[in-house]
Amino acid sequence: RAWNKPEVVEEKLLEIWSAMESCIERGCRQKGQLPGPLKVKRRAPELFHYLSQPDRFDPSDALHALDWVNLYALAVNEENACGSRVVTAPTNGAAGIIPAVIKYYKQFCKGASTQGTLDFLLTAAAIGILYAQNASISGAEVGCQGEVGVACSMAAGGLTAALGGSMAQVEQAAEIGMEHN
Repeated sequence: RAWNKPEVVEEKLLEIWSAMESCIERGCRQKGQLPGPLKVKRRAPELFHYLSQPDRFDPSDALHALDWVNLYALAVNEENACGSRVVTAPTNGAAGIIPAVIKYYKQFCKGASTQGTLDFLLTAAAIGILYAQNASISGAEVGCQGEVGVACSMAAGGLTAALGGSMAQVEQAAEIGMEHN
């Protein structure tokens, strides 16, 4: 906001979310194999089909939403693996985490809103900047666990902000997200 008017920031953030959501949707539809000699079969389309079956939803299953979160992250990761357009948030190696958690927020959290999505992205970006300036977001420097840890930290803090958490709760969520990686 120091460089752009609030409406420009909002527009650009919603473009980023749109690109992330498109990646999820493409990944859920694209069948076949990932490029390369290993001939790895895409799994996201079959998982999407399975989860979409009407008899698959059990309201008493508190973990049902996590199946969807896993699907969203897998779909993005498969799109990344085939060289498709992804939003590196914070890196290619961890590209599925933030889109999956935002999609979870929008699909499963009561009261989800556009403002919540904006708060999520701004908070996640601020957390990512702290890591980039004080440690690293690079898997080449801190390994895959560090790279994924940063993304989990960003997503946890972002989700907490989107849900209306206090600054202390955002900080604690971000810390727990990193700690567990």
